[in-house]
Amino acid sequence: MKETWPDTKELDPKGINPNVFMHILSNKSKRAKAYLADVGSHQMWAAQSLELYNDQQFLTSGGMGAMGFSLPGGIGASIALKNEPVVVLIGDGCMQINIQELQTIVRNKLPIKIIVLNNKTLGMIRQFQDSYFESRYQSTYWGYDAPDFAKVALAYGIEAKTIEDSDSIENAIDWFWTKENEVKPQLLQVMIDPHTNTYPKIAFGRPITEMEPFAKPIAMEAT
Repeated sequence: MKETWPDTKELDPKGINPNVFMHILSNKSKRAKAYLADVGSHQMWAAQSLELYNDQQFLTSGGMGAMGFSLPGGIGASIALKNEPVVVLIGDGCMQINIQELQTIVRNKLPIKIIVLNNKTLGMIRQFQDSYFESRYQSTYWGYDAPDFAKVALAYGIEAKTIEDSDSIENAIDWFWTKENEVKPQLLQVMIDPHTNTYPKIAFGRPITEMEPFAKPIAMEAT
């Protein structure tokens, strides 16, 4: 099944392929004790493509949709694991909900590696707007913006970098795990094209065996 439907081939985005990113992150982050995924497109990519090794844990709020969960969740996980390093996977929308917790991380010197997958949109809702609302991007792409999270992290005293192309992925993740850096909080901002979708996806009005992008959803008014 994996050979027939590889997760890394579901998308053909401009720039960084988030599924490819997750595989590289996994292979280079065996020092991490846990991954925490927030809510949104990045949560789907993480669930699809992260590979867990040995005693690693994957923590997420699941279908509860608790945006902003992963940053404070990462603080709790690292403390519960006796200040071991954990990786927080978070989108630009979620990051703006509990961003003040960066100060808690700094004050407690927690080795939390924060990865902001920044597509400058509320990606899953934007995808719904493409599917059902004729690409009317109200409050997801229109009337919404996100700051440069690397600059925000630096303002809190957290080392930070931004990457925008696939060739930069490996060096950026290696930067987390040098002997000097593995005990520090750090932030990596990963720029993702705003129109990168998450697949497969349930299509309204169709059975679970017929999913997007191969099956087109029936109009919401017809369901």
